[in-house]
Amino acid sequence: MEQFNAEAKSLVEMQNEYVLLTSKNPSEMCHDDFIRAEELNVQIKDATKVMAALAIEFAGYKKDEKGLWVEK
Repeated sequence: MEQFNAEAKSLVEMQNEYVLLTSKNPSEMCHDDFIRAEELNVQIKDATKVMAALAIEFAGYKKDEKGLWVEK
């Protein structure tokens, strides 16, 4: 559960930063803002996958030797 909470906190921080960056008027954004927003977009996708896997494990599943989700 600690890992789940830590991942959730990290995901929330990334999503908040992304929202703040992308809510700016494009004319107010510098090149670095666009680059950072794209980096965050990729990181958020990866973190979402991690959160989904942790939630699946929390629900009582594990991956077998083939990498398929099965009940524990």
